Amino acid sequence: MKRRPTEEQKAASAERRERFRQMSKRIAEMPEADRAALAARISPVTVEGRGLSLHNTLMIGFQVPTATVVGGFAQWKKAGRAVRKGEHGIAIWVPRFAGKSDADDAGSPEGFIIGYVFDVSQTDAIEVQAAA
Repeated sequence: MKRRPTEEQKAASAERRERFRQMSKRIAEMPEADRAALAARISPVTVEGRGLSLHNTLMIGFQVPTATVVGGFAQWKKAGRAVRKGEHGIAIWVPRFAGKSDADDAGSPEGFIIGYVFDVSQTDAIEVQAAA
């Protein structure tokens, strides 16, 4: 049985989405030189070492100016780190591809959704227990 969100949860979600859209609008209205200067000052990379789009770099910079290395929950787990309980994700735009789970082969995105990443400072190393 699927849980349904309460009215308070729906309202909080709508408020988060609206704040995210407003932040995105502020970035779009910035002069190109200001966007480039801010992105150069921040320049976070993903767990895999890839750079992010200019817009997502600025989205991360507005939310967590000290972010250096970011990744999703599963990406951090694959890298041997775990997101600490209670940490809040950093919202970014994630491309949505129709019918394909592998974005590399999907072609152009159908649209974008809000996704969340975490900075390395929000994670801890996973302790691997030695086999007896």
